[in-house]
Amino acid sequence: MLSEGKAVGIDVEAVTEAARRSGLDITILLRPWGEMVSMLKSGECDGAFSFFRDPEREQYATFLEAAPIHYSDYVFFTKVGDKFSFRSYDDLAGKTVGRVKGTALGDEFESAVTAGTMTLREYPDRAAALGGLIGDEISAFADNIDATYNRLKTMGMTSSIVYLPKKIISQKPAYVVLSRASAHPGKAEAGQRIERALDQMRKDGTYNAIAHRYLLRF
Repeated sequence: MLSEGKAVGIDVEAVTEAARRSGLDITILLRPWGEMVSMLKSGECDGAFSFFRDPEREQYATFLEAAPIHYSDYVFFTKVGDKFSFRSYDDLAGKTVGRVKGTALGDEFESAVTAGTMTLREYPDRAAALGGLIGDEISAFADNIDATYNRLKTMGMTSSIVYLPKKIISQKPAYVVLSRASAHPGKAEAGQRIERALDQMRKDGTYNAIAHRYLLRF
């Protein structure tokens, strides 16, 4: 997130602390996703976060897989009073669902869209998608539980929108990555240090302490 011109949030604090423990001097910039990917591919930045792993991304990024920076759960959000049963994607037949453009929600979700089981509507950002849900453009909005609830809190809508119990994706790991094109001489060693620090932070409770400042469930 951007607050008073600075990048903030759980992952930002976690990476900052991991770098401090590793003795690394880093600068964190907040950039749009597409720009960040371009910077990684060109080597303009040495690393980035947070990335789900897939073969395409592995072509330009090395994943620090020994210690994921966080785990994500994805669900369908609905308006209070408009909840419906979701046991399988067949329950979404005839419904229009939304997501933020570029969000990967797994093969089963994509298959249901391709098969026409449900209609997909994409939005430029989370706020626009939640607005579409409130405005009845969509029946459900698929997204990360924690990130969406944080956005709902800032919008004053935590009592207006709820999520369905069945998860679309459960405990999907996201990683810090290093640019394969980066010419930084100590890149590999720095990555190992970050991995060790993140692992230690999970074990000693530091990560949960950071997360609890943003999310009550930690």
